[in-house]
Amino acid sequence: MNIYMYPIEDPKKSVSKNPYIDNLIETIEKNSCKVVNKRRVSKYGILDLLLHVSKVDTYYLNWVENLPDKRYGWIQAAVFIFIFIILKLFRKKIVWMMHNKISHSKKGLFLKIVTNYVLLNYSDVVLTHSLDGIRFGNILLKKEKMIEFIHHPLENNTKKINHDLDKDIDILIWGTISPYKGIDTFLEYLQSGGGSSNYNIHIVGKITSNELVEKLNLYVTDKIVIENTFVTSERLEYLFSRSKMVLFTYAGYSTLSSGALMDTLSYKNYVIGPNVGAFRDLNEEKLMDTFIDFNNLIEKLENGLLNKKLDSQKLDTFIENNSWNNFGSFLCKILSNESIKS
Repeated sequence: MNIYMYPIEDPKKSVSKNPYIDNLIETIEKNSCKVVNKRRVSKYGILDLLLHVSKVDTYYLNWVENLPDKRYGWIQAAVFIFIFIILKLFRKKIVWMMHNKISHSKKGLFLKIVTNYVLLNYSDVVLTHSLDGIRFGNILLKKEKMIEFIHHPLENNTKKINHDLDKDIDILIWGTISPYKGIDTFLEYLQSGGGSSNYNIHIVGKITSNELVEKLNLYVTDKIVIENTFVTSERLEYLFSRSKMVLFTYAGYSTLSSGALMDTLSYKNYVIGPNVGAFRDLNEEKLMDTFIDFNNLIEKLENGLLNKKLDSQKLDTFIENNSWNNFGSFLCKILSNESIKS
């Protein structure tokens, strides 16, 4: 089976350097599916989808709802709908991974809603990494349709942790630092409540705008450290080894899944995050903790959350069951299912 993967981004231009697509391509090809554009960075934006029509069976789409955020984004989003129709006319199988309920940015919101509606209702296969994705999808579906849920895959990185280091960081926050993640709101909440001196907080990741840099720098103290840089795996492993807990402050309605969350669990770090999407799913499996709001978060911290430990055996089983290889096997079985209308 020949698959076209979207997007293939230029790593030199990527802010987040998210390895998800690279890992996805690798696991698909290990399971007897071929990605025809794996070494080709698109030069023509969304038009690149049409260049492979003659040799592609399946189009696998990720983050298409973010098209309005790109250069000439509203044009690309409108053109995508036209291309989608062409692909359906050519009877190509279309798979959409619904990573978020809607794009985190509100730019071009109407086009994003239209794109999501089209993908949800007319893709041959809709996948999601959160049960919230199924609940959300059922609201927009015009007729009953199967949405496939599978946890975001992860690796086992537990051997990379240095257990000899002191746990001198109470709370670690890491990953690309964007407004929707609510880190500035959390620090403002801490400062206003007089709690900014109660915890050693280390924040690391590339901040996406100068405005956000200026805002976050207002909260830097001897207890709150901010590293505005892309974090390497070596640096992250070192910080994980020093941290009692990893916090995700994601704000907003849009979040379904998080690669950073799964990366953190892969090192057996204790995690707390908002009670939404994959965070809620994993809390229900007793693999992490969640909070309703920042008041609830502080309450949990004051009641000994920093001293809680993971159920190591339960996490080992989860990691084994949700490996990238198992994910690839699951995908290729779905994609090769002849009962799927194409």
